[in-house]
Amino acid sequence: MTTRDEASETRPLRYSINVTLDGCCDHRAIPPDEELHRHHTENLNQADALLFGRVIYEMMEAAW
Repeated sequence: MTTRDEASETRPLRYSINVTLDGCCDHRAIPPDEELHRHHTENLNQADALLFGRVIYEMMEAAW
């Protein structure tokens, strides 16, 4: 059972999508580098949970 304080606690929602300056959303179009990996790792480390849609889940399922 949760207390009133626990039930009313609001946590931040973080949204992430790969988009280049020309509007492309293809993650393969963004060259990976150390800074990009560090940024996304920091965001993942702050997450309490991850929510994926069906397509992303199916892409990641093999890696898990």
